[in-house]
Amino acid sequence: MSDYLDEELPSSRRTRMERHVEVCPTCHRTLAVLRRMLGSLHRLPPSAGGADARQIAASVRRRLGEPPPP
Repeated sequence: MSDYLDEELPSSRRTRMERHVEVCPTCHRTLAVLRRMLGSLHRLPPSAGGADARQIAASVRRRLGEPPPP
């Protein structure tokens, strides 16, 4: 679901996820909770002098040897 929320799924997989979430109450609730959590996180003020989320994500990707997102 993270890739879906981050809009990193190819369109065919995104469509498949959307269809599934429409008919699966458990996934529908899970996705709603994740969306609320992300909304809350995005409303937090940035930390003073700290790295922002993109810098942290880039650092984690480098450590895991993953390429940056397109």
